[in-house]
Amino acid sequence: MNYTKTVSILAFMLLLLVRCSKEEYDSSIKFDGYEKHLNITVPLKGTRDPFAFQNMNRALNKLKALRPELTDLTIKPNHLYLRFLPGNEIQMDLLLKDSSIVLFDHSLDSEDYASPDTSSSGYGPQYCVVPIDRSLPAIPYELLYEVFIPPDEATTKSSSTGSYSFYDELLSVSANLTGNLDSEDTLLQVSRSSGRRWNPSGRIRAWDDLVGDYIPLNHVNVHARWFTHIESSLTDSEGYFSMSSFRYKVNYSIKWENSFFTIRDGNFLQAWYNGPRIKGEWNLDIKGGKSIMFATIHRAAYRHFYGDNLGMVRPFLKAGGRTKICYSDNDGTGKFLGDYSAGGIFPDIKIWGRTNGEYKTTNKIFAVTAHELGHQAHSQYLGNIRFWQTSNIIRESWAEAVEWALANDEYHKLGKEYSSDQALFYNHQIYKHNNWPNIADRDYSPIFIDLIDNINQYVEVGPEHPNDMISEYSISFINSNLLRNSNDISSLKSEVSKNKLEGVDDYKIKELFGLY
Repeated sequence: MNYTKTVSILAFMLLLLVRCSKEEYDSSIKFDGYEKHLNITVPLKGTRDPFAFQNMNRALNKLKALRPELTDLTIKPNHLYLRFLPGNEIQMDLLLKDSSIVLFDHSLDSEDYASPDTSSSGYGPQYCVVPIDRSLPAIPYELLYEVFIPPDEATTKSSSTGSYSFYDELLSVSANLTGNLDSEDTLLQVSRSSGRRWNPSGRIRAWDDLVGDYIPLNHVNVHARWFTHIESSLTDSEGYFSMSSFRYKVNYSIKWENSFFTIRDGNFLQAWYNGPRIKGEWNLDIKGGKSIMFATIHRAAYRHFYGDNLGMVRPFLKAGGRTKICYSDNDGTGKFLGDYSAGGIFPDIKIWGRTNGEYKTTNKIFAVTAHELGHQAHSQYLGNIRFWQTSNIIRESWAEAVEWALANDEYHKLGKEYSSDQALFYNHQIYKHNNWPNIADRDYSPIFIDLIDNINQYVEVGPEHPNDMISEYSISFINSNLLRNSNDISSLKSEVSKNKLEGVDDYKIKELFGLY
């Protein structure tokens, strides 16, 4: 009998055994070998998850009936599917601080997306899959069931008909047992080849209104999921990602979160981009709606936390955890809420995406995000109490300088890369800056910008504006040498006098600060 005919008979027998089985799901399973602190064991009922240990073990028993070489083979659970139940703000904050746990706000025992399991309190159930031997935060949780994720390597077994991929075949039987075998992935095809695995990959880009093109997104947290098998990858500087292998179609998604910041849709809901369920590359170009707002907020936050931030102090939270940047799909600007958020689940920063009902341009969203994170960096640098004791004009003028510097640097570089004159010659909010003090809120002054730029408003706009003859300072120098002891305009002037750079003298300092 030739190899093809033998494998065909074997595949037919496997399908027949699985489909004719009357075996029911076990009403409970044993849980041994891991920390039980604060947990509730939930009896396992029927689940369509092929990775549930119960289903994998049933699949192994089916294979053993057909393959004598598997008689002594056993498998053990290697992951746990949990539902954390934070009961208050402190517990939710503790859970969110553990960036090694990938949390979902919906159940994972389906191949499809589920609606978020939300709570008006802002700390609803959080689902995750963790290695069985890892320590867990001291937060109440339910153990939903044990999971077996096959290793990500080819493990071959030999039989009278030749070699075959054992883990691929085991997963295929479990998928068929639970009604999840894709029509194009029959048992026969799996038996013939061990090369059926594939690696999710692709590219994530987002539209920019000023550049007029899609630009790659760096450090985006991309997930691929099939039931409780979850793989993750961060995009590189060109927007590309790749991750460990799967056997079947996956649900792609972006979780707008990483180690230092998370973006929310509203005050409490995690922002997601739910992609397609496919077997192949996911190449996503984001344009329009809330998604482009999330993507642009991510760009500015990436610059502050990870990228080229022009040498400024980064806005890391001293207490640890992620900065919560909350997006509101309504009219408004931006607000730093460090005066009362101070940890917990409440927003640290809020960004509003519309003006008069219309979405703002991406460069404006980038700039506002840079501004508010400039506040956070300032507050963490000084300490929250000292920050709020600093005068309004110093706080807002510094955030204005951070916004101006990062936005200009971002678009000048993109303008050069994409041959966009609009971006290359962009000068952020120069009209507003040049018209100080003839603006509605004088706290938003260009005093820090005046120490950096080479524009003299007194000459170019008129004598009612500051006589700015200073341009020697960089924003990183100001941050490192002037900002800490600048509590008001008088103390800032004193710090500039103590830290004169070449070309700066007392007369120029007096003239610049004359109108402040």
